[in-house]
Amino acid sequence: MRKIVFLIASAIVINVNVKGQHIPDGGFDDCWVEKDPKNGKAKFWDFKDDYFFITLNADLYTLPIYLGNAPLTAFRETVDVYEGHYSLRLVSGTMTSEYGDIFMPGAMGNINIDIIGVDCNLGRPFTFRPSAIKGWHKYIPVNRDSAAIEVVLKRGGNRIGGGKQVIKEGVPNWTAFNVPITYTSTQTPDSIIVVFSSSAAYDFTDIETLMECKGQIGSTLYLDEIALDYGDINIKEMFAPEIKMNVYPNPSNERVSLQIAKETNGTVIIYDNLTRKIGEYPINGTQIDIDIQDYAAGSYLINVIENGKVITTNRFVKE
Repeated sequence: MRKIVFLIASAIVINVNVKGQHIPDGGFDDCWVEKDPKNGKAKFWDFKDDYFFITLNADLYTLPIYLGNAPLTAFRETVDVYEGHYSLRLVSGTMTSEYGDIFMPGAMGNINIDIIGVDCNLGRPFTFRPSAIKGWHKYIPVNRDSAAIEVVLKRGGNRIGGGKQVIKEGVPNWTAFNVPITYTSTQTPDSIIVVFSSSAAYDFTDIETLMECKGQIGSTLYLDEIALDYGDINIKEMFAPEIKMNVYPNPSNERVSLQIAKETNGTVIIYDNLTRKIGEYPINGTQIDIDIQDYAAGSYLINVIENGKVITTNRFVKE
């Protein structure tokens, strides 16, 4: 196993640099780009390089063939979707090489994998305390395989909260999932780890354990409309709001302007990183300017509510 690890290490790096508190397109409608593997294989769809999540596609499927033949394990699903134009389909497979077969789970997450440095770094900056991660899923297991959805919150490298759902049975129709987050500390986290996998026996602790994942080829997990939840029915953070909202300048120390992609007659509510309501502002139109000079430095969550429903969310940073 160590031979193939260091052979692959000579060729690839998976590295994601995600800034600030931006929560991305969890409905998988705007995160795709077509990529050329440049190794004789067909072009494929994968996440944009600056997207919140990564898959195993870009750095394994694109390997030179003499280093191993890795399959695609993440797909832009165009037909079987819960809402919007696309969903994500994760399929477990096997990478073949002269050193043997290596099982590859259909995995997605905010995972930084430096294979050249033989290192795995999990997580991205995050300073809120969500109560759960929610969304919609389907699961088609092979030979009684299991899938997993996992979220971990950390502070200073130590786990202070998290939750995991292992999906042990097939889920043939789109079904809501809700993974509660249990905290062992009152501290504010500084990072978050989210992992979705079509085979549950994964371990991204280091490169060798990554290469020793177990599961069944063909097990398939569908995902759509992922969002973080904050316990209060009126507080929500959408990964993919159907109605887009731009916030600028961001970061700012005086004012922020919210530009909403539809005429809105409702309320803008601002929450701090402890989900305390800091400001509430009426909106009638597509834009509102908010004075934030009296806000403390930090990251803030925006909810726009119309007819009692959160229609869009975003974040900004007060410097």
